[in-house]
Amino acid sequence: MEKDYSEIPFEKLIEQNKRLRFIIKLIILALILIITALFCFKKNIIFTKLKLNGSPIVAINYGEKYIDEGVIATLYNKDVTKFVTIKNNINYDKVGDYEIEYTLKIKYINIYKKIVRKVSVVDKVPPELTVDSDETIYVDENGTYVSPTFKAIDNYDKDITDKVKITSDVDVSKIGEYYEIFSVTDSNNNKSTKKIKVIVQERYKNNYIVVSISNQTLDYYQNNKVVLSSPVVTGYGGNTPYGTYSILKKATNARLVAADNSYDTRVNYWMAFIGNSHGLHDATWRHSFGGNIYTYDPSHGCVNMPYDKIKELYYMADVGTPVYIVE
Repeated sequence: MEKDYSEIPFEKLIEQNKRLRFIIKLIILALILIITALFCFKKNIIFTKLKLNGSPIVAINYGEKYIDEGVIATLYNKDVTKFVTIKNNINYDKVGDYEIEYTLKIKYINIYKKIVRKVSVVDKVPPELTVDSDETIYVDENGTYVSPTFKAIDNYDKDITDKVKITSDVDVSKIGEYYEIFSVTDSNNNKSTKKIKVIVQERYKNNYIVVSISNQTLDYYQNNKVVLSSPVVTGYGGNTPYGTYSILKKATNARLVAADNSYDTRVNYWMAFIGNSHGLHDATWRHSFGGNIYTYDPSHGCVNMPYDKIKELYYMADVGTPVYIVE
C-alpha cells in the first residue's frame, strides 16, 4: 500500500528535500575529490609500475663502460617503456659516484614516475712498478752499491714515478743480506711493492774466470752465473799451465816481448795472471778461435781472445778476480 504523503506537512516535505539534495551534493563532492586525488596524486602508484632491470647499485672499473640494462614500465600491465626517458651523468674518465635517472611521463593521463640507478666508477688496479734490477743483487764488501732505477705508471694517475718511496737497510761495510723496498700508492689507494735482496759478500767470492784447455773456451762468472763466454786459443802441451791464479794487473796498448826475443808485439788489452809471462789478451792477427786450433797453431802460453770479447771482459773483471785454468 503506497504511503500517503498528503498527511505530511508541506514545510516538512521541503525540509526533507533540502536535506536529500545536500546529501547528494556531499556524495558528488566526495566522488569528485576521490577522482581528483586518484588522477592527480595516486594514479601513477595504482596504475603504473616502473622497475629496474639488474641491480640498483652498480660498480664498474675505470676504463670500462656500463651497458645500461634499462627498466620495465607498465600501465595496467601494458608495456609503456617507450615513454621512459633516461638521464645519465656518468663521467667514465673520473672516479666517482653517479646516477642514471629513468622517468616515466605520460602527460595526457597525468602519469609521472621516477627511479634511479646508482653507478660508481672505481679504480682497483695497482700501479705498474718496474725496478731495473734482478731480484737479488750481489755487492762486494766495502764496494759501491747503486740503487737501481725504477718507474711507476698508473692506469688512472699515469706517471707517478715521483711518488715512489724507498726504504733500505743496505750496509756495504758488513757482509750479510739486506733489502731495498720500493713502494708506490696511487690516488685511489692502490699500492704496489717491489723488494730487492742485496747480498754483501766477500770480494771475488762468486766472481771468477774459467779457461778450459780441452774445450778452448773462457767463461766469466758473476755471482756463480756466466755473464760472458768466448772461444779462445791457448798454448799446447802445458804451455798454458793448469792451476788457480788471479788477475794481477790490467793494461791497454801493452807491448809483449818474448824472453828469447822470438816475438815482439802490441795488444790492445792485457790482463796478466802469471807474472808478466801469461795473460789474457786480444790477438787481432787470428781469424778464428776455439776448436783444435791450439793443437797446430797454439799461443806461446797466453790465452788469446777475440778483440770484442777481451774488450768486454777487460771492463768487467777487476784486478784480483780468480782465474782457473782447467782441463
